[in-house]
Amino acid sequence: MTTVLQEHEACERARTRLTEAGVWDVEGDLTALRARFLTEESPLALARFETAVAERCRRIPLGHLIGAVPFDGLELVVGSGVFVPRHESTSVVEWAASEATLPRGGRVLDLCSGVGALGLALSRRRPDASVTCVERDDTCLQYLARNAARNESVLGPLFVQAADLTEPGCLDAHLGVTDVVMANPPYVSPLWRLLPEWSEHQPRSAVYSGADGLLLIRRIVELSAAVLRRGGWLAIEHDKAQPEQVGALLRGDFFEEVTTLADTAGEPRITVARRAG
Repeated sequence: MTTVLQEHEACERARTRLTEAGVWDVEGDLTALRARFLTEESPLALARFETAVAERCRRIPLGHLIGAVPFDGLELVVGSGVFVPRHESTSVVEWAASEATLPRGGRVLDLCSGVGALGLALSRRRPDASVTCVERDDTCLQYLARNAARNESVLGPLFVQAADLTEPGCLDAHLGVTDVVMANPPYVSPLWRLLPEWSEHQPRSAVYSGADGLLLIRRIVELSAAVLRRGGWLAIEHDKAQPEQVGALLRGDFFEEVTTLADTAGEPRITVARRAG
């Protein structure tokens, strides 16, 4: 049996170690690790807590250690090999859930779905809509299926499609009948310097996309022009340094009303556009 004093001392050591390791939210991480691992007063629980702290000091993402993350009212399971959803992405869901964007009974595609954060959250907010989550990675598809099953009781019609967006015909079943496309694709250039959580511990295919970071975004713009009905909407999440580049890709014959929105952190990371007639 461990004592309250031992746990307090372990937490103080953890606070110092996390600070020295450069973790950006020491108190938030410490609270989450305590809630996950110090659930009982035992030497085993204390050892597990200290192991998790050591892994976080190696900059392994907090979500990978905890095994789940909250996202817009849902709990999503995550782990090594998948990208951990960012809370800031909930702005995309809030925008898409509006009836000014998505009509009643509409059809939605969540491209590069990962563990399903955007698609599942929108389905919870708008159970009248039909949402299809599109993902190519086998590990992500397993987590996506688990998250869909765990949250089934609060979701509307939701489908999972295994597809590689770079392949011809990958979205032929959705041509011209989609009301909203959402995408949080990889958008990082290999020339950028990232924190270790992303550069070392997230899957590279979920982070990097071509020399300028825009390779898959270009493909998503092309696909969206084909699958969206006239007047349908596209939302792409990108880096805060990319709104002008993404906007330039959308301004042309196929899209209008191109606008960049802020995420929940107030950064210009979401560009939306309407399919032109």
